[in-house]
Amino acid sequence: MSAGAGLREGKYREGHLSEDEMWSAFAYLFSSKSKQSASYKYGFLKAILDNLYNTDENLILTFDQLFSKFAEVYWNLVLKHKIRQAPVIAGGKTTKLEQALWEAKARCPVAEDLPFESIPSDVKDYVCHRVKIDCKENVVGALYGDLQELLYSFSKKGEYIQFNPVMYEFVCRHKVAIEKLNYYEWAKYLEKINTDDVMDHLLTKIDESAKRNNLDYYRNILFEEFENKCFYCGKPVTKNTVHVDHFIPWSFIKDDNLWNFVLACPKCNESKNDKLAPKAQLDLLVKRNAQIIVERPNISLMRNYQAQRLINIYSWASDNGYKDIWIPPQRKAANG
Repeated sequence: MSAGAGLREGKYREGHLSEDEMWSAFAYLFSSKSKQSASYKYGFLKAILDNLYNTDENLILTFDQLFSKFAEVYWNLVLKHKIRQAPVIAGGKTTKLEQALWEAKARCPVAEDLPFESIPSDVKDYVCHRVKIDCKENVVGALYGDLQELLYSFSKKGEYIQFNPVMYEFVCRHKVAIEKLNYYEWAKYLEKINTDDVMDHLLTKIDESAKRNNLDYYRNILFEEFENKCFYCGKPVTKNTVHVDHFIPWSFIKDDNLWNFVLACPKCNESKNDKLAPKAQLDLLVKRNAQIIVERPNISLMRNYQAQRLINIYSWASDNGYKDIWIPPQRKAANG
């Protein structure tokens, strides 16, 4: 177990860091020198990467944000896909996390095959709370230590992590590469402790473990209050046929945020697929989001939204290999 696991709090090491020093921290995490008795450091790093753009202006993420994503990931991996996250120990006991998930399943027997997004809210709240309580004690400090105390500060009492700004910028610029390394090492670990019958398409299962399938809630808000035409081509749409599109692809963001959602006609959504739209469309999205904030200032789905960060994310996506720019059909003159 990492020396940092038992710490109640930790402060990231400040000072100049070279690219080599920052890569070295991740190289250590993914090396055989970084010990683990379960997969949870990989899962916690995924929770951090998936929440990367949800920090406040001080680069803080709360444990509630992190362990909600953490719980969602493991709900789908453990209950839906039956993938063990730690070796079988004496007496057939499982980890506290797996116990919490199975106890939640017992509260809601029909929930086993449901994605996390679809389970009843009371069961979801129970799972997130149990996972936070059971996992924060070791996993937060363990990852902190294995990353050479460079990525974040943390406080178990305050229940937050705060990114080192230098490392935050580095991770944003190299998010895809770090994510792939994390998935690869996670998959190697899981292959050692699981039977072959649950290992098919393992990397896809990990990657999409927190992907929501039902975006009706976001569709309703946007269609009923802000948009009734395709964001890209301006074609009128109906609520029954319109698609909800991640403006910056989900494969990069790995999260669902209202500020990154637009409504698109089926033709535009399907042809855009996993590409970036032109910069001019980004400018339109920034204006659209400003409208939402003015008209719905208390909407929680825009919490921690920052226009400049959206612009930065667009640039970071390009840095991470999203070079292909999809050109939408010409917008109708009446729509600008």
